Amino acid sequence: MDFEAPVDAWYVYVATAIISVALAGLALGVSTGPPPDAPQASNTIEGATGSEYTASAFYDHDADVVTIDRRTITMENEHGTTHSSLSYGVVVPVNGHERLENLVYGSSFDDEYGDELADPNTHAFETFTEEVEDAFDDNTGEPLAADGELRARQIVVDAGIDELEPLTEEAEVEVTETASLPGEPRIRGENVREVELRYEGLEDRAVEFSVEGEYAGWGSYDEDDGETFEDGSGAIQLEINSGTANQPAAEPVEFDVKFAEDGELTAKTWASDDLEIGDVQTWDNEIEREVEFDHDHPILGLNDGGNYYVTLVIV
Repeated sequence: MDFEAPVDAWYVYVATAIISVALAGLALGVSTGPPPDAPQASNTIEGATGSEYTASAFYDHDADVVTIDRRTITMENEHGTTHSSLSYGVVVPVNGHERLENLVYGSSFDDEYGDELADPNTHAFETFTEEVEDAFDDNTGEPLAADGELRARQIVVDAGIDELEPLTEEAEVEVTETASLPGEPRIRGENVREVELRYEGLEDRAVEFSVEGEYAGWGSYDEDDGETFEDGSGAIQLEINSGTANQPAAEPVEFDVKFAEDGELTAKTWASDDLEIGDVQTWDNEIEREVEFDHDHPILGLNDGGNYYVTLVIV
């Protein structure tokens, strides 16, 4: 009997071996890991948003890219993509916004916004909400490179933590020049030649100043002028002169000052009918300032205690 193998048997063996190695290599190259766990990430976020107070939560993950779009979170890596929804409201991804990131990592509101709290003309909570809105606009719906840890923190702030100091302004009116009636200095004595308004207070305050009354000799007068004090201070002088007769005004002088409305600057009127030589009449005003917040903005909530809250996330 002839038990020799066919001549081409070793070719078959070699081919089979090559194919086996190729398949093994292909198998090693195929991804076998799980995709990121988006539901677990959303549960982590809701661990913070579900609290009535400031609360934090974090989750280690293996996503390369995370996208947060209002109430949804999408996570992806080389093994796939997963999605999940949030039940407790809109969250704000704050990657790239330093002060908000610091808050998520545990910094206090007072530490991050101390300069604004110390500035009487800046409202710290207003600045905070503006920065949150900027982060929302920049990052919502955008794929963000992830670093392996998702952190969420619900920030609760009393809007009354900061107040704008009221605006203050003051003015005074005085007779600054006197004159006698031509030809009758001994009979009529000194009379009013110039009246001055001096203002100190608010930038761009528009003011109208007028005086009226009787000349020292005969007839009546009515003088007025206006100015916008761009630098917040200044003066307006009104000369009382009847022209060719050169008459000054008799005492008392009646004056009227109108402060125009402009934005948060309220309209005011100050008037007097008894200004005399040697008098300095004074006026002051205080304008309260308040900041209005958008209660309807989806990122900002208001709890029963009157405190605002927002959930910030770093991916």
